[in-house]
Amino acid sequence: MYKVLAKVLANRPRKVKNSIIDKEDSLLVKLDFEKAYDSMDHDFLNSMLEGMGFGRKWRIWIRECISSPLMSVLVNVIPTPQFSVQRCLRQGDHLSPFHFNIAVDGLNCLLLQATSLDLISGENFNDNSIHITHLQFVDDTILFLKPKVEYLLNAKRILRCFELASGLKVNFHKSCMVRVGRAIFNDQTGWAFLFKCKKASLPIPFLGFPLGGRPGAKSF
Repeated sequence: MYKVLAKVLANRPRKVKNSIIDKEDSLLVKLDFEKAYDSMDHDFLNSMLEGMGFGRKWRIWIRECISSPLMSVLVNVIPTPQFSVQRCLRQGDHLSPFHFNIAVDGLNCLLLQATSLDLISGENFNDNSIHITHLQFVDDTILFLKPKVEYLLNAKRILRCFELASGLKVNFHKSCMVRVGRAIFNDQTGWAFLFKCKKASLPIPFLGFPLGGRPGAKSF
């Protein structure tokens, strides 16, 4: 039932997409975070929790939960002495998705601030009444950028700053860029090269569905 409803809802916007999407060209960049759970910096997570108003006692509890496990590494089949970790979220831990969502909200804040300062510009929808620069769902992130050199370079700088602060690194070799819009746009390869990612075309997979495509009957 879910797949049937999802397909119906996914097909509905096709009838009105030309009236709600800006006629100018834009670039859609699907980001791939490299080993997202393995690289999360605990100090950054603590700062995000503090910024969101979580109390000191709560943050101490969380720090103990994520830092208390001890690890060792096999070197020539011999385990090293155990040590505590300063990065990573534990796979299978019920708190890990919650903590990851809090951490990546830092990227959301950076992108919103950059938009307000006109450092980046996204896509206009519904006769310019809605402006979107990015979509986030857990570790899936999509950027909408106007094809201007300064916007792309600023977006890369923002991602780099976020990496240095949080430990979350974008794997540009697995990320991809897609042209969206109805105008003629011949330099997609150049923009992808500037962003150091792959060039792609719709549909692309996002949250288990083909974004911009038409799911085939075989998927059912």
